[in-house]
Amino acid sequence: MKKLVYFFLLIAFVSFACKSSATPAPYATYPDYYSNNPMVHQVGKTIVDSDQKPLRLRGVNLGGWLLWEGWDFSKGADISENKIDAGLTNLVGAQAVADFHQQIYDTFITEADIQRIAQLGFNSVRLPINYQILEDDNNPYVYKDSGWQLIDRALAWCQKYNLYVILDLHSVPGGQSALPPSNPTPGEPRIWKSTDDQNRTIALWKAIANRYKNQKIIAGYDLLNEPLPPSGADLIGLYERIIAAIRQVDPYHMIVLEGGAFSSDFSMFAGPLSMNETYGFHMYTWFGDNRQKKLSQINAVSSAQNIPLWAGEFGDNTYDMISSTVAMYEDPANGVTAGWSFWTWKKVPSKYPALDSIIVPPGWQAVINWVNAPSKNPQPTAQQAQDAMKAFVNAVQLQNTQLDQRMVNALTDNWH
Repeated sequence: MKKLVYFFLLIAFVSFACKSSATPAPYATYPDYYSNNPMVHQVGKTIVDSDQKPLRLRGVNLGGWLLWEGWDFSKGADISENKIDAGLTNLVGAQAVADFHQQIYDTFITEADIQRIAQLGFNSVRLPINYQILEDDNNPYVYKDSGWQLIDRALAWCQKYNLYVILDLHSVPGGQSALPPSNPTPGEPRIWKSTDDQNRTIALWKAIANRYKNQKIIAGYDLLNEPLPPSGADLIGLYERIIAAIRQVDPYHMIVLEGGAFSSDFSMFAGPLSMNETYGFHMYTWFGDNRQKKLSQINAVSSAQNIPLWAGEFGDNTYDMISSTVAMYEDPANGVTAGWSFWTWKKVPSKYPALDSIIVPPGWQAVINWVNAPSKNPQPTAQQAQDAMKAFVNAVQLQNTQLDQRMVNALTDNWH
């Protein structure tokens, strides 16, 4: 109950801060958004491909691969990757945890997963990225080749199977919120108070854009996942600095901007920040079904500013709710002109079904239970933890997961 109350208080505070403290950005109407742009790009309220043909992204997130979240890896664990790492390190040591990371990177998403996603009819994926795959906190501004290789490999697979990719910086230095998806360091999220963390985030985006500026398979750069800034002005200010850095090296790729209050509040935006952008909102209904109200509010902003709208995340619900949500997005009256991306391709099912289900090994669940709440669960031995980690690596591989055709139908029946 305390967590629930805290959640609602947090939402209320963030929503108020974003609305009351925003500094309006200058508004401009651009009659031509890079008509010769060789990448996926904005044309008014829609997006088009490099041949100027209308494009609608229908896809899935690749959550749980390059950034870990407890609820994707287990049942009932609301924990970040940093907490998972710390708990496992206590059990098996740092080197074994590093090896486990590499094993998950090698097996959680493979070419076979990308091929299957394409075979199901999807045309895009959103790739959540933890900055830590590219940069160590003790060695800032030095980017790791191992991380670039992971992204390069994903892009090559998507190129082969004609899936567009939205690169999503899901976790930034210091954390854009204090909640597990941002994988924050202990304490308050630092990025909103730390010039160094902001500068590192800006530099990282510039490095990403510089490396991938010629990649046509990339549909856009999703700058910050679910930011929770102190005010709308703080969010706009950081976005403006990131965009300026990206545009120094890449004038063409589309920018995806998420709002406050878990990417549901866009009231701080007074107009475009880039001549090629889309608004990326998230939609979950765990605390009540207010989908139409929220979508109407977001659509009002994007329509007034002639900016496309894309649902970067939705899911974790019943088959009927998923189906009706897709139907809402497909209805032109709701203005979701750029399409949508389901959360997520592969995960451990919760009380709701998963699209591609990981069957969680009992030993792994016991390990995560202890990591999540060590005072309430028996501590596994080092050998038990090692065996559990090995079992989980095996469980996440596509040949061992279970595709839920009913969920596939819920996602595809309204547009096939």
